[in-house]
Amino acid sequence: MDYLTKEDLRAAIAPLPTREEMNAAIALLATREEMNAAIALLATREEMNAAIAPLATREEMNAAIAAAIAPLATREEMYGALARYATREEMREEGERTRRHMDVLVESLRDDIRLLAEGQVALHHRIEDVRMELKADIAALDRRLSRLEARRA
Repeated sequence: MDYLTKEDLRAAIAPLPTREEMNAAIALLATREEMNAAIALLATREEMNAAIAPLATREEMNAAIAAAIAPLATREEMYGALARYATREEMREEGERTRRHMDVLVESLRDDIRLLAEGQVALHHRIEDVRMELKADIAALDRRLSRLEARRA
């Protein structure tokens, strides 16, 4: 039979706390009175039940949530509603089409404005020619009138 030696026993009990260490650890623990005082502050089962009685039950909460979300659209309904709107690619293509169309319209408008400007220049020249002719006619009439007045006098 194997017997333990004194050294074996000392090595086995060496890691155990000493009496002083045990007393120091016990001194940190709450006393019965302290525990009873702490427990006295806690709510009783009846107080807890009275406090939670006005709160909604799980079933009531689930019913309220279901009623609140019932009028909301589903994911499928949302995607269906969004389907009628253009995608980014469609918007980009429409923008390019609109830009090309506007370029054609602007070029056409430029041509129209150029024609109007040329017409205004031609009209201005024509008016200037008529004005010069009228000026010459008025000068001729003025000379004739002056001769007639001179003959009478």
